[in-house]
Amino acid sequence: MKTPIDTVKGVITDIDERTGTVTIQAHYDDWFTLTKRQYRECLVQLVDARTLSGKQRNMCYALLREISDYTGMGADSTKEYMKLKFLAEDLGETADKIFSLSNAPVSLVCAFQRFLIHFILDWDIPCRFSLLDYVDDVGDYIYYCLMTKKCCVCGGPADLHHVDRVGMGRDRHDICHEGLEALPVCRGHHQEAHTMADADFFKRYHLPGGIVLDKTLCRIWKLKARKKDA
Repeated sequence: MKTPIDTVKGVITDIDERTGTVTIQAHYDDWFTLTKRQYRECLVQLVDARTLSGKQRNMCYALLREISDYTGMGADSTKEYMKLKFLAEDLGETADKIFSLSNAPVSLVCAFQRFLIHFILDWDIPCRFSLLDYVDDVGDYIYYCLMTKKCCVCGGPADLHHVDRVGMGRDRHDICHEGLEALPVCRGHHQEAHTMADADFFKRYHLPGGIVLDKTLCRIWKLKARKKDA
């Protein structure tokens, strides 16, 4: 029986940089289905052709071990459970789309790695290493640390470090924080950040800088944001 969703593989034959038009050529030999379903348009899924590195794969396994040790579920059970959870919650896919860390596309593994890190932060799972060394998108990681109030350096409970200095004599509860840059850091790293220039602190921990506080982050940290009609 023909599946409801029909998928074919194609190759990109031309790219027009001026218009952003991509020409794709694909082989499809089921003429009966083509005419019966009156295909006129198609959805295209781009496949990441980069080679998955051993480092990326090992990073995922290290994160899975931390989750397994915390839950006591067992390494294999944890791996399969987290794969299914990732597929269902992040990609909206089902178990028939299960993937292997041995040959999955790089972009999929990076997304899975980010999902594991978010899971660890959400459930406050202790790690024997800094998650900062295991992220593909540092900006996304810092933002999620702000969401969960975790130190982006060591994972401990976080204070809010203002990269844009609030200034002496100003009531930080009265000023508008939306649009200011900040970092979530523990008490120790917060004190350290105040002993040096921000650029030096960023360089020491390989941070790109602060994250601009939006309305969501201001609400989580109970900070004043702009009025909606402002």
